[in-house]
Amino acid sequence: AAVEEAAATCALTVPSKASLTVVDNLPKEFFTPMEEFDAVAHMLENLPDNANAPFLEAQHRQTQAVLETVNSQLSARVMRSYGAFVHGMAQVQQLKSDLVLTAILCRSARKHLGRVQAEMVEPGLAILAKLRRKAALEQQQKLVEGLRVLIKEAAELRSLL
Repeated sequence: AAVEEAAATCALTVPSKASLTVVDNLPKEFFTPMEEFDAVAHMLENLPDNANAPFLEAQHRQTQAVLETVNSQLSARVMRSYGAFVHGMAQVQQLKSDLVLTAILCRSARKHLGRVQAEMVEPGLAILAKLRRKAALEQQQKLVEGLRVLIKEAAELRSLL
């Protein structure tokens, strides 16, 4: 409630024409990126040779007025954007919870897939082992039958001799 009240207050405070002209009277260099322009150095370089205390106080008041104007404009802009910011943060939070849920589902699906593959592979391997064992036993059976025939024929040959 306090935030909404502050937003309403800032939205209602429109900068006066006097405060806007104070900002408009600043040299264009003040509106360049900070990396390219040093405002303090600029002010010190442009001090007149006969700068006295009243002049410096007037400069200080002017600088404070510009600072207050810029701060109020910035504050009003931030408060106007507050609703969109809160909405964006809610979307980010929703996206985070969706990602967490998706990660949990992926982990669960990976485990399930692993179990299913194991259940598919193990029975397949068991069937393959049984088929190989059956083929080996059939081959042994043929050899044993062949030996029986040889023993029977050897016995017949002995009986004939």
